[in-house]
Amino acid sequence: MPNKVYHYDITITPVRSKQFVRLAFQKCKQKYFHGIEAAFDGKKSCYTPKRLSSPINCTVKVSDSNSRTIEFQVEIKETLDCEVDLNSLRTYHNDSVSDKPMRALQALYVILSESNHEKGLRVGRAFFCRPIKPHDLGDGYEAWTGLFEAVILGDQPFLNVDITHKSFPCESSLIDYLKNQKIGLGQDLRKNKQVQSYLRGINIVYQPPESFKSFARKYKVLKIGNSASQLHFLNGDGLQMTVAEYFKSRGYSLKYPNLSCVEVGSTAHSIYLPMELCKIAGGQVLNRKDESTQVRNMIRSAATSTNVRKRKIMDMLQHFNLNASKIVQSFGIKIDLNFIKVPIRVLPSPIIEYLNGQTVNVNRGAWMMDKQQFLICTKPQAGKQVGHKWAIIYQSGIEYIHLDNFKKSVLKKAKDLNMHLENTAEIMEYTDIYNTLLNLAKSDYALVFVVLGRTAYYHIKQVADLKVGVLTQCIQDKTVKKIPQSPPIISNLLLGVNGKLNGTNHKILLDNDDDMKDLMAPIKNVMFMGADVTHPSPDQPHIPSVVGVTASHDPIGACYNMQYRLQQSTKEDIEDMESITNRHLEFYFQFMKTYPTHIIYYRDGVSDGQFPIIQRVELSAIQRACRKMGCDTKLTCIIAVKRHHTRFFPMKQQRGERDLNNVEPGTVVDQMITHPREVQFFMVSHQSIQSTAKPTRYNVILNESNFDIDLLQQLTYNLCHLFPRCNRSVSYPAPVYLAHVAAFRARVYLEGTKTFSEVLGEEYEKRLIQPRLMERNPMFFI
Repeated sequence: MPNKVYHYDITITPVRSKQFVRLAFQKCKQKYFHGIEAAFDGKKSCYTPKRLSSPINCTVKVSDSNSRTIEFQVEIKETLDCEVDLNSLRTYHNDSVSDKPMRALQALYVILSESNHEKGLRVGRAFFCRPIKPHDLGDGYEAWTGLFEAVILGDQPFLNVDITHKSFPCESSLIDYLKNQKIGLGQDLRKNKQVQSYLRGINIVYQPPESFKSFARKYKVLKIGNSASQLHFLNGDGLQMTVAEYFKSRGYSLKYPNLSCVEVGSTAHSIYLPMELCKIAGGQVLNRKDESTQVRNMIRSAATSTNVRKRKIMDMLQHFNLNASKIVQSFGIKIDLNFIKVPIRVLPSPIIEYLNGQTVNVNRGAWMMDKQQFLICTKPQAGKQVGHKWAIIYQSGIEYIHLDNFKKSVLKKAKDLNMHLENTAEIMEYTDIYNTLLNLAKSDYALVFVVLGRTAYYHIKQVADLKVGVLTQCIQDKTVKKIPQSPPIISNLLLGVNGKLNGTNHKILLDNDDDMKDLMAPIKNVMFMGADVTHPSPDQPHIPSVVGVTASHDPIGACYNMQYRLQQSTKEDIEDMESITNRHLEFYFQFMKTYPTHIIYYRDGVSDGQFPIIQRVELSAIQRACRKMGCDTKLTCIIAVKRHHTRFFPMKQQRGERDLNNVEPGTVVDQMITHPREVQFFMVSHQSIQSTAKPTRYNVILNESNFDIDLLQQLTYNLCHLFPRCNRSVSYPAPVYLAHVAAFRARVYLEGTKTFSEVLGEEYEKRLIQPRLMERNPMFFI
């Protein structure tokens, strides 16, 4: 690697798509760089191994996909600090945390990415190739495989590589698309939501009939129009004619004159094209959210063992062959393509404690309840009731025998687990969900099972949480029917129900192990907090982002309450953190009769570049809230990051991992690939059941309590065993996992709304959770 490279500002006008900008730069480089190689970031920067003799200002011409010539003006000049010191990548570990050599990192990344454009299609930080036999994802999409690349700083600079997957529209004629989707060619496609949704915004290639003696043209679909035999327009002579008549007048009779046309061009000047002459362009990137079918099939196609994943990574590296790249070589860079070997530690799995001191050992991230009972199960707060009143409501379409079996199964298993439910349940059919839930709430029903039928899940939760304030547990009708054949369904269901009813399923036993007890001794009077911000997909910019924040209010970090907020789309830092923390502190005091000595705050969904703003905005807000409450609470903040591409591959076959061969749950890596001056570690806390396990990366960005790193690692691992909805350790600690669940519930409150006020505070006020529910059942959201 050289000691320095040279950085140039680039301005290319007019502004067009990245494809043409890159072509314009290549034309300029070929003519004016005099043999000096250059790496271009596709935007406004390029890097060279040698200094250019002078600034460049030139005009170049490139051809677009419709064979039209476009002229570009290219201006290249040195940046104010032209020399980029790559030697800083050798010495950065001696510098402070805030002085990462970001310019050198960016330059190295651009250089290593440059040659990949010749062999792959770039999407974000990955380059995709169409497999020989792509996996069909359904609905007109297929899965492509990509190579992800990033330069990271550990004991030395490393190239982080991984495979990734993305859905692309299948390249096919529109007629074949309709046939593959089993859509009749005789129907009015304007009324078909599936076709409308798929084709809107997609690029198509229009191939004129031979009689037109014209070239193929590429267009973006605006919408579906009327059929060619019904769609009229004025021709060049001012005469009205149909699209079908127009094509016939030019020597081509349409095969499907009654099939809808696609509308392309612009809204001011629409062009209508017969579908039979159009095909879906291959290799196009769509900025839209994948549907559930695509996501499900993608997960299945991408799920691989560590051995297979490693082989696929090596195959992709061989395909792109960076060391053979002329550009990479010109910079004097060579990459060691061997995977690095890192030292690991495997933390001891905690012991799970249930009622009456009964314990269960954790085996590879999971444990079985045999005859154990939940640690805490609540009883009705008032009256002479022995158990909580509960009901089952349903809509027509499911036989009563299934509902009766469901009731009996719930009662039997609840008794086994020491849950306190009345011995009978009201089973009733409903047509009006609001009045049904309202009447049950007035009759003091503590729990309502809702068998999902025609009424949408989001509507049920909006009514139950925002309008009535009654605790609900939804279950699919098909799941109810399967219960006799699948008894674990009820056990798993009641894990969440017990939490909703203010129970505690289990806790971590510390007393039996002196070392563990001593290590965890400082963890007393702690409020655990978790936060997540979920954003709408890029094609839904009108929908606000949703903040979910949870906090514990018990001695062991098992019981949580939630707050949510709405804020500007894509804004990552939480704006209203002070008032959120105020409410959490009040809740903690209400249950614990004291304020916490420590707050340990787990934050999800934050990239490295956003750490400073989290410190400046969110952590300051939490500290202000504590001061206003008059409590001297010390704050520790741990960022939990899953959006990375680090994977661990065991060097030998793991015990009990014949198929996937993942590392053991509890595996920690805190050397070599972590920054030597940052408090950072990777942890695999869960057993992946279908693919290569993804570790979570943790960055401790504030530690006012001066907790030891060994304590924080073991605490984090222990908290992964306290997620209430399953008897297995999860990939995140419970506080932040529950924050994600809370944000998901809050997003449900937005469904069914097409337009939102710009004043998001007003939108939030419309969707306040009923105080009755928040106070009586703080964990209603799980």
